Amino acid sequence: MVIKALRYIAIGSLIVTLGCNNEKKSKVITSTTAEDTATSTDIYLNQVDITPANDVARLLAGKATDKYADIQEKDYYKDYANSINQQWKDLCNKTLDPIEYWKSQNIADITRDTTCLFYPFGGPDLLFALTFFPDMNNYILFGLENPGALPNVEQLKENQIKDYLENLAYSFRYVNKFGFFVASHMKDDFNNRILNGTLHLILYTLAMKNCNISSYRQISLDNVGNVIDREEGTTKNPYGYEIKFYKDGETRQRTLCYLRLDASNTPMSEHLEFAYFIKSFPKKTCYLKSASYLLQDVDFTIMRKIITDQCDKIVQDESGLAYSHVVKDYDVRLYGTYTRPMKVFSKFQQEDLKRTLIDLHSSPLPFKIGYASQINESVLMACTRKTTRNNSPTASTTDMPKNYSKDTVYKVQFKVSWQKQKIDDPKIVHLPDMDYYTDGSYYKYTAGNTKTPQECEPILQELKKAGYQDAFIIKFNNGKRIK
Repeated sequence: MVIKALRYIAIGSLIVTLGCNNEKKSKVITSTTAEDTATSTDIYLNQVDITPANDVARLLAGKATDKYADIQEKDYYKDYANSINQQWKDLCNKTLDPIEYWKSQNIADITRDTTCLFYPFGGPDLLFALTFFPDMNNYILFGLENPGALPNVEQLKENQIKDYLENLAYSFRYVNKFGFFVASHMKDDFNNRILNGTLHLILYTLAMKNCNISSYRQISLDNVGNVIDREEGTTKNPYGYEIKFYKDGETRQRTLCYLRLDASNTPMSEHLEFAYFIKSFPKKTCYLKSASYLLQDVDFTIMRKIITDQCDKIVQDESGLAYSHVVKDYDVRLYGTYTRPMKVFSKFQQEDLKRTLIDLHSSPLPFKIGYASQINESVLMACTRKTTRNNSPTASTTDMPKNYSKDTVYKVQFKVSWQKQKIDDPKIVHLPDMDYYTDGSYYKYTAGNTKTPQECEPILQELKKAGYQDAFIIKFNNGKRIK
C-alpha cells in the first residue's frame, strides 16, 4: 500500500533543492564496511541495560562522563567537543536565546504550562519543544523516522566512534541554519549502522539542555493504547522509546515518548492504538512546526480532529493548521511576517493570514524558525480555545445512545470508529439492541440493553466468537456512560 503520509519526505527533498543549491555538502560517513560488520558484534545494548543512556547523551554533547573518560581524552574527541560546543553556542546566540526572551514577553501564558506537550510530525526536534515549553511533565513526539537503538559504545572501534560523532554533528546542519529538520535528509542521515534513528539526536538535546536521563526503554502500544515494552525486532506501528529525565537542580521526573507513526487517515482509522494513547493525557498543548502542511490535506483529517478536539492551546507556524481553520475555535495571536509559502508549498498560500499580518503591522520575529525562514520570514500563531472544553474521558463528553433509558443498564461495546458506520456484519446483525454513542471524536458501537452485567455475558461471548475480541461490558445511567 502506498502511504500518502510519505509525501512530506518528498517535500523535504524539494525544500533542500530550492533553498540549498549553493551549499557545499559534506558526505555522511557510514560505518558498514565488511571488516566492521565482521568484527563488531553486539553494538547495541540490550533492553535491560538502560543505565548507559545518560552517559551516551553526555558523550554526544561533549560533556564529561566517567564511563567514557578514555574516549574523551582522545584528540579526535576533544576536537569534536570543541566543535559541537561552538555549534551550540552559535545556535543559542542566533536562535534559542532570542526565543527564550521573546516567548517570555509574548506567549508566557501558553508556554508556562506544565502538563503535556503534543508535537505531531516533530521527529527528533526535541530542541525547539524544550526551548518553547521547558516545564512540561510529558513530551509526546512522533514522525516517520526510525526510533533507533542505544549503541554499546564499548564495542565500537575508534573509527566507528569518530564517524558516529561526525554524523551526529552533521545531522543538525539545517536546524542550525534555518531552524528545522529536513525529512528526506534525516532519512539519509539515519541510514547508518550506528546513527540509526531519532534517539541519538534526542539524547544529545537532553544533555545540551542540562537534563539527566534516569531511564530509557523501547516501547510499543497495545490495542487500547497502553505503553508496553517492545518485543525485540517488533516493528508494529506505533513503536518507539520512552525516556524519563529530570533537569539539573530538580527532582521532578519528566517523560518523553517518541513513536514512529503514519498519521494519515487510513492507518489512523484502522488502528486506534495511538488515538487511545493520546487521549489518556486529558490536558494537552499542541506544538506544530515545519509540519509540511499535512494537516491542511484531506488525508490527515483524523489527526487534525484529534488536535482541535483535544488541545485547548496551540503554538504553530503557518505549516500546521490553516489560519482560517483555527480562528473558528481559537483566539489567535499572530507574530512575525508572511507573504507566501515556499514554492513547493504554493497551493497552501494563505491570503487571509497575509492580510491580517499586514493589518496588524506585525514585525519580523527576532529568530529564524520554520520553512519560510529560508526567505527571511517566520510566523507564529499562539492559539487559545475560545470556550474551554472538558476533554477528559468522562460521561459529560458522551452523547446519549438512541436506546435512552433513565435506569441503569448494561451494554457490550464492540467497535470504535472515527466516522459513523452501518453495522451490517452478518455474524452479529441478529444481536439485540444494536446501538452507538459518541465519545469525543469517536463513534462507539454497542449491543444489548440489560439490567445486569450477567445478562450481557452471552452477548459478549457471541461477539468474541464473531471476531470482536476487544468487546467488553459497559454501564449506562440516565443515558450516560459510567466509567
